[in-house]
Amino acid sequence: MHHQIVRRAGAERETLWVLLAAGAILASAALAVGLRAAPDADAPLAAHLIDSRTGLTAAEQGLYADLKAAGEEIAALREAEGRAPTPEELAAEALPPFAADPSAAARGGHAWTFAGTGDGIAYAGVSAAPELAGSLVLRLDGHGADIWLKRAAEAPPAPPEDAALTAAGWKRIVSTFTAGVTR
Repeated sequence: MHHQIVRRAGAERETLWVLLAAGAILASAALAVGLRAAPDADAPLAAHLIDSRTGLTAAEQGLYADLKAAGEEIAALREAEGRAPTPEELAAEALPPFAADPSAAARGGHAWTFAGTGDGIAYAGVSAAPELAGSLVLRLDGHGADIWLKRAAEAPPAPPEDAALTAAGWKRIVSTFTAGVTR
């Protein structure tokens, strides 16, 4: 007599292979994550620089954004008219932060003046409330806008050049971008 063993229908072997493959994938992923190098630590900013993301108050961040946009508008007006507009003309056009409106008062109530520099122009805003937002300088030299901050109700040195501003305690606002920046 001949005996034959018939196995019952099932997927034990296939299940075992699928579980082994999934385990191998998880192990290799864990190994890859564990061996990944940690990101380099951010280099600290120089003493005369301040980060626009982390070093400014909410009011100063708003003023910084307004000044960046105003710098482009002023450059366009300067090219179209052949001269730089005065702070009064910018206020008449309701260009923030030069316009005297409720938002300007809530962000320090700056009094804006105009000054020429060696190769460009500058607008200085002396804060009426330095606890809300410090005094600011917007410099335009044809290559872009530089914005400087001092947390005091103080006018900048004349002319507002890098060395003079740094010596007087002003800080240039810069935007640093790291892997953690999501905006």
